[in-house]
Amino acid sequence: MKCFRTALALTVAAMALGIGNASAAEKPKLAMILKTLSAPYWQIVVAGAKEAAEKNGADLVVLGPPTESAVEQQINMVQDVLAQKPDALIFSPSQPPTAVGVLSKFAKAKIPVILVDTGMPEGFTDYVTFIGTDNFAAGKAGGEALAKVMKKGEKVLLLDGAPGNPAMTDRVNGAKEVLDAAGIVVGARQPADSDRERAFSVTQNVLQSTPDISGVFAGNDDEALGAMRALKQSGKDVPVIGVNADDDALHAILSGDLYGSVAQSNYQMGVLGVEKALAAIKGEKIDKRIDSGAEFITKDNAQALLDQRAKLTK
Repeated sequence: MKCFRTALALTVAAMALGIGNASAAEKPKLAMILKTLSAPYWQIVVAGAKEAAEKNGADLVVLGPPTESAVEQQINMVQDVLAQKPDALIFSPSQPPTAVGVLSKFAKAKIPVILVDTGMPEGFTDYVTFIGTDNFAAGKAGGEALAKVMKKGEKVLLLDGAPGNPAMTDRVNGAKEVLDAAGIVVGARQPADSDRERAFSVTQNVLQSTPDISGVFAGNDDEALGAMRALKQSGKDVPVIGVNADDDALHAILSGDLYGSVAQSNYQMGVLGVEKALAAIKGEKIDKRIDSGAEFITKDNAQALLDQRAKLTK
């Protein structure tokens, strides 16, 4: 049944791309393959892409596996879309190293590839541009917000991702640069594997050895929420900042439990993905790296972001 559904989805995609259909030949044919279509984050990327496609008169087909862990299924989708020969591919690789081979085939076929949200391994250049968050800059934004509510000499806990996760490392490094400059002392920097429960236990342990922690910066919201729970259980009320502005984090911000979060501009990723794909088709020069931007979210603008997401994903 799964094979049938995948085949059906790709058949529909081929029809939508206008293969063998003269009436659709005048419109640029774009394929977008994301990590999944089931999560609100990716639905907002799609909403941005669809708006840009409609505005610019392009045919857009959007595909994605049921979960982000379905790496092989995503690569199969990319392989099948290649056979349909779209004018451009907009792609977010679930596991970048596994996509090297198939993206090299797109380069040989002279089909431009636009990466969104997630880049490819260092040294691989067979793509037009990578559009995504500048994670170091996002970390600096969080660090700047934290520095404003902490005092010089106070101690901060930095929660990193799993070792080898460059996005999380860049975010924490960005925050640390700002906090160091403000005279904030790094009481501890620990990996929490981007996981809420892991962050909870790591924060508990840190508070045992360094009870005078006065603020927390976490590389993502799951870590921030885990740290927040550990702090509350220990009776400490200190500012905690995460990254992503997930819905759970936004609700925690509105309730006053979480101080803030740095939101990635995923809607803009979708818009820029389509716009740059169309520019690439025309042969226009495009920067290899495009920062899609980020915004710091507090109690003042959290509800507006929740409302916007509800509207885009309904």
